[in-house]
Amino acid sequence: MLNLFGARIQNTHTDLVEDTKLEFGRNMLKTAIIESNIEFDRIEENDSVREVFEIESDLKLVEVENSKGDGWLFFDIHDKRFWIIFSVGKSKFFNAAIDDFYKTEGGGLDRLWIPTGQIEEIGALGQYEGIKLSYGATDVFPEEFIEDNLEFTDLNINSSGKSASHLYNILKNTDEVEDFLALSRIKINRQKDGEFVRESITNEGAFTTRNGSDIGLHISTVENVKQKYEKLLNAVEDNHVIRAEEKEHGARSRGGPVVINFSRPVPDIEKFLDNVINAKDPFRLWGHIRKTGDKGYKVDGVDAHNGDKIAIEMSPDWLRLYLYDGACGNTALRLFTNIQQYYDTEAELIINNA
Repeated sequence: MLNLFGARIQNTHTDLVEDTKLEFGRNMLKTAIIESNIEFDRIEENDSVREVFEIESDLKLVEVENSKGDGWLFFDIHDKRFWIIFSVGKSKFFNAAIDDFYKTEGGGLDRLWIPTGQIEEIGALGQYEGIKLSYGATDVFPEEFIEDNLEFTDLNINSSGKSASHLYNILKNTDEVEDFLALSRIKINRQKDGEFVRESITNEGAFTTRNGSDIGLHISTVENVKQKYEKLLNAVEDNHVIRAEEKEHGARSRGGPVVINFSRPVPDIEKFLDNVINAKDPFRLWGHIRKTGDKGYKVDGVDAHNGDKIAIEMSPDWLRLYLYDGACGNTALRLFTNIQQYYDTEAELIINNA
């Protein structure tokens, strides 16, 4: 498999150097990291899956059919929590296949939700060759909410070239726009020991390898991103899942809420929650919203991703997310990263020992 992928990224490099375009039928290598709470056998229940072949115990070849065509995906499941999926098919087919896995209600699979700060850390692995900044309030909130509560609606900057990092730094230091800069994708050129790989990496843990000389460098980049995210996820689950801890004379409660501090007050909490707690993408949270005080609200709800019970308390300045025993910490990262992308890019996530 690695020989196949290595030949693909090297041939892609040759095509682009010689002809500035890919040879017909030769697609770039695509990779996605998926957060899983299920056994692999359940993947066969997905309507898009046609057949599964075992190459090795931790490597599966899966035939998939969707609205964009049919093709093959390689599943590396050596890490039971984070699966890595590879494809040399077309981008539209690959994206549709990954979406089909995520959107199965209660299916136990989720994207990575990488906050802007961690995307910047990933960028430090190599030299910036591109950035994409996305702020899309209109994708989540209705026009009347935006008019009443936000000074800015949408921002989309897609820049390529060696000056991408310089442009990002300029924008971060520009008062008028710095509060609306959420990194959703970066392009880097990573070099090590005379080898190189050029990657496009999204905040959902998806990679497109544009070209390179060593497939091992791509694999190490994927593992590096996975490890950074896993550390953050473990910090949520180790410190912020509320559970009973047995003691010699009984038990005591352990864990506390994940806290999100807003950079500016939320003027209309009820309308904010109405558009976040509605079971729809991208938040995928549902529940009952009730007022608890002059400026306080509470939500008793569930995560549609896997059915975990959650609770939320919210004031104009902060949001507290309560996760209960057995809950998936990805709920917290999904909530926070999407608040960054669609409402407050300067919001702060408070996680113990992160």
